[in-house]
Parts: sequence; structure tokens; C-alpha cells
Amino acid sequence: MLTSPTVGFVRTWQEESKRWTYTLTTLLGDWLNQAERQFGTRDRSWTILGIEVGGPRPGVWFPQYSQESRCVVIHLSDTCQSNEEQARFELSQEIVHLLTPNGGGAALNIEEGIATLFANLVGPRHVNAPSYVKVLGYVEELLKIDPEAIIKLRANSERFQDFTPEFIQKRVTGVSDQLASDLCTPYRD
Repeated sequence: MLTSPTVGFVRTWQEESKRWTYTLTTLLGDWLNQAERQFGTRDRSWTILGIEVGGPRPGVWFPQYSQESRCVVIHLSDTCQSNEEQARFELSQEIVHLLTPNGGGAALNIEEGIATLFANLVGPRHVNAPSYVKVLGYVEELLKIDPEAIIKLRANSERFQDFTPEFIQKRVTGVSDQLASDLCTPYRD
């Protein structure tokens, strides 16, 4: 049981701006809205339950309340209990996974690359883990070919996990066999 509140969930009044500070919960809403504008609307058949803290690593998980349950939770690591910057960093990396929750399967490189791209735009610092930088490179290469590629792809199939190399190449002209394959490979740390 926690003896002190987890940082990031307590808002404070800022006299100079006459507004409340953002919490992790309000950042989730703001960042999700930004991600939808940038990458297409989210699958609203999933209920986003919120954010929880605890455990060795961040991620999303899918509590099963019934056979029909379609709920998703952002899970932040133990470190976030006392480190708000780390909590914002981890949250920024998980937002894109709320667009098309996969129910627990492995994310494709394209999804992790987009998540890294987004985290680098809104988070407190850039993601620098080599495996994430690698998949970010695949997404950046795709966006050099067509800056609207992600929106185009999601307009034809909302779910990242349904993307195949053939699907990508049919909708984005100029994508090599290798890039299409790299984007559709399951992500590995």
C-alpha cells in the first residue's frame, strides 16, 4: 500500500497563468487528442480506463472483466511513483498504443516507431534506447516517401497489427520490399 501519493496526479493552481497544472490524467487526454489529429482517430470500441503505476516496465494491458470486455490501461513503472518527469516520459511513449489497442499481442515495428516519433514530439526528453531509435528510423523513412503515409494507411485499415508489407506497398508508392517488411515485423526490445 502506498504511504505517499504518486507524483503527477496532484494538480496545483498557477497564479501567474490563472490555470491549473496538467496532471498525468489531463496529459493523457491532451496527448491522445494530438495523436488522433496526427495519426488518425482511435478505435472507440476500446474503453481507456486510465493510468496506473507499479512494476518493472511501462506498457499497456488489457483487464478482462468479461468475454466482451475491451478495456485498456496505461501502466507506468515503479520509478514513476516518485519521478514525474519519468512518468511523463513513459506516458508519452504509450499514447499511440491507445489508438488501436491490440488486445495483448506484440506491436509491429511501425506502431512502436510511431509511438517513438510521438514521444519525441511531446515528451520531456527523446527516446534513446537503440531498439526504439531503429524502428523510429523505419517510420521516418516511410514519412520521407510520403508525409501522409500513416494517415493513408490507417484510413484503409485502422489497426496497425493488420498491416502487411503488401498492404503498405499498395497504398504508399515507392516503399521498398525491405522497408515494408521491416515496418511489419513484430517489435523486439
